[in-house]
Amino acid sequence: MTKVGRGDENVLLNKVLEVLSNLNGVRKALYLGDDLRGQLEKIEKDKSSSLGPLTVHNDGALECLRRKHVACIVKDATFRPPPAPTVVLVDEEGKVIGRELIGDEKPEADHGQKMLYLGKDFVIFYDGGRSTKTRFILPPIAFEEVERIEGTANVCSSSPSTDGDFFVRKATGLPDDPKLATILVGFDT
Repeated sequence: MTKVGRGDENVLLNKVLEVLSNLNGVRKALYLGDDLRGQLEKIEKDKSSSLGPLTVHNDGALECLRRKHVACIVKDATFRPPPAPTVVLVDEEGKVIGRELIGDEKPEADHGQKMLYLGKDFVIFYDGGRSTKTRFILPPIAFEEVERIEGTANVCSSSPSTDGDFFVRKATGLPDDPKLATILVGFDT
């Protein structure tokens, strides 16, 4: 990848924002400034904590915040589904033992496993073992619309935690509407 100059970088940043703004279901697109990013990172690190026997780690949001640029979109229910699970459950060895289901996906258990559904969109794969240390991870997710833009690199996306989402909305004057959700899109140039 060729490094872009400052003027070219501004053109690229405008192009990314234009692409994000024009996606179906996106109500607003903006960039997060350094101060807001720092505060959001603190919130997300603080939220990577224990909830009884489970811990939650928003690896995706923290990975987005490590990128040179972080865009934020506010989306409604008409936005496309994610290309991969946005929540996974892993055991102490890092083995995925549960995950979000995308769309009408019908998972299949490996031989000897049973499946336990948590609601209609999350499944746990159980093989009779006892795992005492499990954690939910919100991993970084690809964002192909930005990946396709020449000059972008290391693109990833993630939803912030509930507290992070509220913070971003309040700090940027975005509506606190439960029918809307924010997504961070981080990338380098």
